[in-house]
Amino acid sequence: MAFLIGFVVFFLVIALTIILGGISRFGDRRVEMEGRATEGQRLPTDREAQAY
Repeated sequence: MAFLIGFVVFFLVIALTIILGGISRFGDRRVEMEGRATEGQRLPTDREAQAY
């Protein structure tokens, strides 16, 4: 039984690595195409929001 659980967890980790890697790569391509947000487009951080 432990072997079966280990086997499932092993393939789950591999699947998540592939899926999340693809999402990350898609995001990188999108940033390459659109460019990074400028200072005016960027949402303020918590620290900056408290300053106002």
